Amino acid sequence: MDREREHHPLTPLALVPTGGLSDSTEAIDIGRYSDLPDDLVLDVAPGGRLTIGERVSIGPGSTIRVHRGATLAIGDDVPIGESTFISAMVGIRIGDGCALSDEVVLRDHRPRSVGDGFAGTPGDSRVEAAPIFVEPGATIAAEVTVTGGVRIGANALVGGHAVVSRSVAPRSVGATNVRGSAHTRTALEDRRTLTIGCFGTSITEHFEAFSPQMACQAGLPPVGSTVTVESWQRRGWVHRLALALRAARPHVTFDVRNHGEGGATSRDIASLVAADRATTGTDYDLVVAEMGINDVWRRFQGRLSEAVDLQEYTRNMARLLKELGGYTRRIVVLAQTPFGPVHDPVTVTEMNVELARYNAAAQEVAVAHGALFLDVWTPLTAAVRLLGSDGTDRVWSDGVHLSELGDTVVLQQVERFLAEHRILEDLLDYPFLERERALAVYGPLFARHRLADV
Repeated sequence: MDREREHHPLTPLALVPTGGLSDSTEAIDIGRYSDLPDDLVLDVAPGGRLTIGERVSIGPGSTIRVHRGATLAIGDDVPIGESTFISAMVGIRIGDGCALSDEVVLRDHRPRSVGDGFAGTPGDSRVEAAPIFVEPGATIAAEVTVTGGVRIGANALVGGHAVVSRSVAPRSVGATNVRGSAHTRTALEDRRTLTIGCFGTSITEHFEAFSPQMACQAGLPPVGSTVTVESWQRRGWVHRLALALRAARPHVTFDVRNHGEGGATSRDIASLVAADRATTGTDYDLVVAEMGINDVWRRFQGRLSEAVDLQEYTRNMARLLKELGGYTRRIVVLAQTPFGPVHDPVTVTEMNVELARYNAAAQEVAVAHGALFLDVWTPLTAAVRLLGSDGTDRVWSDGVHLSELGDTVVLQQVERFLAEHRILEDLLDYPFLERERALAVYGPLFARHRLADV
């Protein structure tokens, strides 16, 4: 718990039947003024750990099972209704001030895939598990089943008869925001982090000059004064996306890494991905990758040794996706944005016809490797057309690199795509793992509730 508490293996007010209890009551810690029914079925296997906070009430007809090595932690001031079933094989945590109604089921395990012909039982090694977290102040209505691998956010409300198999955002019910309860503590005990990598060309990199003098509204330099550029900073749509994600989901830490490289061809970017893995070993939750515009442009610039033809581009894209697929949970391939007025109109048209072929190849390779493909070409060209004669000047800064407006068009498409495919919501879930691996991977999330930490 967050504060020091007196250890009560079995308090006078906690009536625990001995029939289903593990041999060691040291595996159980029950807080003061908690009320457990006479008919509670309580089964804590050797190596399991159960902590119940203060002022917890559990309705009659309920069952609590904590399997070998697992942890079940219930916070303070938690009412739990009648005929509730809670079974932990890796870990379940119910925060302070939560409320569970009648006939709620929380089970963090399931038989492994039936595709291998195995039905499985909870005690079998071929069961898979993933933790459940119910954040402080959340309410779960009657006859709700919560499966493993999800987090129900602080002060969220889950309506009756639901099956919760995906994480629920804080202060929400479905897509509707709800008012917070008296339990407004939002600091998470183990704040989730999503690591997002963006690999690509200068469209992704988007360097901008930076000076501290230009960053503070209260201390801007006078008009006409000289300002020293102290660094280049990656900005553009990636920077805007990072800000939007953090603003929309302040309960999540977003580690957004911009690996864009100006002038990079697909040959360079595939090598960049390999080098990043070799030097940092980062496992990514999400990667957004784009490449191809420089492959085409180099040929029209006469830099033939640097140009990459369509066949090599396809191989480079496949190599990149295969590399990323080994340690990335979700991959989105971003289409290249079209060329603007970087040459005469006839040449630009020819360049864009060629670039469109590369985008088509990228989509085909993405599908073949289980990645998603996002078309930003169509909305960007639509914006140019609808803006009229000055559209090209407003969408591109120089005919290749995007202006703030062009970056915003890309940002909107990325945000919409993430929402439509529920990518972030799925990434915030905890994947099921074979039970022994689940204990090793997720066990540290419950270390503070183990006996040694009480």
